[in-house]
Amino acid sequence: MADDKTHWGVTLNRRNRSLFFALGFLVLGTHLHDLQAGATMWLLLALQLLVYPQLVYWRARRSADPLRAEQQNLLVDGLLLGMWMAVWGLPLWISFMLCIGVCLNVVMFMGLPNLWKGMAALGGGVALVALVHGVSFRPDTGLATSLLSILLLTMYLLFFANDAFKRAISLRDSRRQLGERLAEITALQARLEEQAQRDPMTGLYNRRYLDEALERELATCRRSGTPLSLVLIDIDHFKRINDTYGHPAGDEMIRRLADLLADRVRNTGLVVCRYGGEEFLLMLPGTEMAEAALLAEDLCASFEAMRVDTGGGVMRATLSVGIAGFPEHAPKAQALVREADQALYAAKLGGRNRVVLSTSIGPDPQERSQAHGPEMVPGAVSPACRR
Repeated sequence: MADDKTHWGVTLNRRNRSLFFALGFLVLGTHLHDLQAGATMWLLLALQLLVYPQLVYWRARRSADPLRAEQQNLLVDGLLLGMWMAVWGLPLWISFMLCIGVCLNVVMFMGLPNLWKGMAALGGGVALVALVHGVSFRPDTGLATSLLSILLLTMYLLFFANDAFKRAISLRDSRRQLGERLAEITALQARLEEQAQRDPMTGLYNRRYLDEALERELATCRRSGTPLSLVLIDIDHFKRINDTYGHPAGDEMIRRLADLLADRVRNTGLVVCRYGGEEFLLMLPGTEMAEAALLAEDLCASFEAMRVDTGGGVMRATLSVGIAGFPEHAPKAQALVREADQALYAAKLGGRNRVVLSTSIGPDPQERSQAHGPEMVPGAVSPACRR
């Protein structure tokens, strides 16, 4: 059984056959009148031009492959119309009109390379009549029949062209709508990708973005021979803030620090990420460690001067900062982050509220603590944040 949704080509050809075969009956009726044809020929022509279009539509619509069935119908059209041409002795204008109609339909639904099939169907109809009955060549038609044939063919060509125009407009509109939808989808994908790389609380980049961006920036710095500094920042005694003022107050402190960091790197090409919990990381391509230290000291001072009203009191905090740099400390991303983490660990051990610059590669903080106890990593301590 056919799909409930009939192929557009089947519906289009039903309309074309029903309309133009009916008009063709009027045109060809003038020729039958001139021939003084009997009732049998009139009946057969009526069946061909008035009933046949509905039968082939019913067949195509119920087919498992409606388009293929309709293509077969077009060849049957050619065969039957070729037989009529032969029966009448191949009258010039009638034959021309019918041949053009069959060929146009075949090209439209089967493509130009299959035009030969339509012509073969017409020729087959002529040959079949010639074998059974013979063909007496009578090319002339009456003036009325000739003029009406020209008129009907012109109408069909205009109708055909108008259909092509409408489908071209529809295709253009569909492509425009598809382009708009594609642009919307692309924009949505970009927003989703951006959201996947952002921390929902602060709006800053997250660690996932850092892992991708740091490798990329280090590769660029290696090629260009430019430095890169990492500044790892941690809010001092953050657990005490949560215990004293509550987690909403701690979240507000994190947001205030995020706003401060974002404001300092805005429109600079530098990157700030929420590294995890109360830790933040600044990625500063093209920045020497000394310059990064000055930025970190300024951030420490600004954050320490900040007051956050919790509703139940005024909250303040300080920062500990660890800095590592390329090419001084590590050529790869994970090693460079580890160096910045070691420097931050040293800042914490040194009393917090300070900036420490890493000076050498060593084990990670947990390994160092287990092996040697609380020992400060060798590094330059900035006096501006020391308290």
